[in-house]
Amino acid sequence: MPSNLTPAPAPRRLLLVSLDNLGDLVFASALTPPLHRHFPGVAITLWCKQYTRDIAALVPGVQEVIASDPYWDRAPGHGRGGRVAFALAQWRVRRGRFDTAVLAAAPWRTARAVAHCGIPARIGLERRKNARWLTHCLAPEDVRRPVLSEEARLLGALGIADPGPLQYRLDASRLPARPDLDRALGGRIVALHPFASKRSRCVPVPIWLDVARELQRHGLVPLWLGSTPELNEVRAASPGAAWIYVDQFGTRLVDSAAAIARASLFIGHDSGPLHVAGGFGVPVLGIFAPGEPDRTFPQGVGPSRMIARPSPDGITAEQIVAEALAVG
Repeated sequence: MPSNLTPAPAPRRLLLVSLDNLGDLVFASALTPPLHRHFPGVAITLWCKQYTRDIAALVPGVQEVIASDPYWDRAPGHGRGGRVAFALAQWRVRRGRFDTAVLAAAPWRTARAVAHCGIPARIGLERRKNARWLTHCLAPEDVRRPVLSEEARLLGALGIADPGPLQYRLDASRLPARPDLDRALGGRIVALHPFASKRSRCVPVPIWLDVARELQRHGLVPLWLGSTPELNEVRAASPGAAWIYVDQFGTRLVDSAAAIARASLFIGHDSGPLHVAGGFGVPVLGIFAPGEPDRTFPQGVGPSRMIARPSPDGITAEQIVAEALAVG
């Protein structure tokens, strides 16, 4: 923390703000265990996007979730949030009478929205135009360093000088009971997520099909993850294959999370589902082609390995299978 900043008072009611996408929310989950260790009586509420609320409810130590889509941003598969709905969320925050807000990411609009809720202590890393809305504005994020190393500095503003190595984590015991998944996913399941927001950094689907076939020979049952249009691409390329597709069990994010939690191994591109798996402790193989492997590599509680390349070109099914078997 900069030397001219006095640590914020010990919080009693703390708002953790992650109005970002799924992977960012999972990273923010690493902050709650040290907060509870250092402030055993603290009550933590998590403010997140609407589509991530079911995952936010799995963050250990979070007692309440407030969900709303910012009117200045889009959630994946959705439009911009509405101003009225966002104002209602701000009203709920004001009613919570929080004494401290920790902003996992603090773009100026997010920082302004939190400041307008009247929270006395507001902690975040410096970004363009956000300093006026923060009471504890820390040095900007170093994008060459791991995400959690940088987020640990937020805890320093509360006097937690050495929180220890941070790991993100999710509590699978908070998931609703799913007997249908228990029946369908009773064997050794490998969850495969061959998609990402930019197809240019994805290994081609035919290579993923070869990965699935080879892992079947090692006794693993493929479970394909993705949106229904993405999964239809896999279905069309593999007619008759005895594989499982996550949209058989529902199309909500919580359905995918419940399926991932039952997997023995996860393989996927750098995206939210990869970090969800790592948060559950599932062994993960992350494919970064290129992504940001030095910054957003798997930092969860489970074992992990990576394949990091400048592009998907040249990544083979044999390489993926070898790394997957090494981690799983």
